Amino acid sequence: MSGEQSGLSWVVQQDTSIQAVVQSFIHRSLNPDLPAPPSKLAATRPCQQATLRPPERKCLADTAPGSVQDAPLSWFDPGIFDNGMVEQKLYATIDSGNLSLVREPDGNIMEHTYAGTQLVLVQAYSLTEET
Repeated sequence: MSGEQSGLSWVVQQDTSIQAVVQSFIHRSLNPDLPAPPSKLAATRPCQQATLRPPERKCLADTAPGSVQDAPLSWFDPGIFDNGMVEQKLYATIDSGNLSLVREPDGNIMEHTYAGTQLVLVQAYSLTEET
C-alpha cells in the first residue's frame, strides 16, 4: 500500500512541477531588447459575426443559379444517361429470339433544357455511330 502511495505522490509532485514550469513561462516578462511589432500587424480578436457561418439558404442562393436553364451542363456520365433512357423506356428493344423484331420505345420526354438537349443529342448520335 505504501508503494502505491509513494508512486501517487511522485505523480502529484511531477504534475505540480510541470505546472510551475508552465506558469513561469506564462508570467515571464518579454525581453525589452526585442522590437515591438508594428500596430497594423498586431493580431486582433475577430468579432462574433466574422466567425459565424452564414445561413445555408443564403449560401445556396449566392451560388446556385436561379433556374435550371441558367445552370451550365458541360458534361454528364453516359452510363447514367443510358440507364435513364432505359428506365424511361426511351430505347428501342430488340427481341433476343428474333433480332429482326424491334419494339419502338414507349416513353416520352415532356420537359427539357436547350443545353441538356444538345448533350443528349450528341450522346445519342455517338451511340448510333458506335452501332
